[in-house]
Amino acid sequence: MALYTPDKLAAMLGVSKSTVLRLIRAGEFGQTVNVARQHLVTETGLGEFIAAHTGPPATNTRRTKKPRRGAADRNPGPI
Repeated sequence: MALYTPDKLAAMLGVSKSTVLRLIRAGEFGQTVNVARQHLVTETGLGEFIAAHTGPPATNTRRTKKPRRGAADRNPGPI
């Protein structure tokens, strides 16, 4: 059974150590193992976290731009 430190998880996930600690406190990695006052995440917990936070890519996530307004589209003001 592999155990991961918050430093190792931060490097693996590309986030800060404080983010990993916040996720651990929130229970995102399931049960952790306490060794010398340090929470270690199990391989199972890491796998469950990855499974819960990954999936098929979203479709059509690009925003469409609004058409630019030309001089003819602007309000000419009172006539």
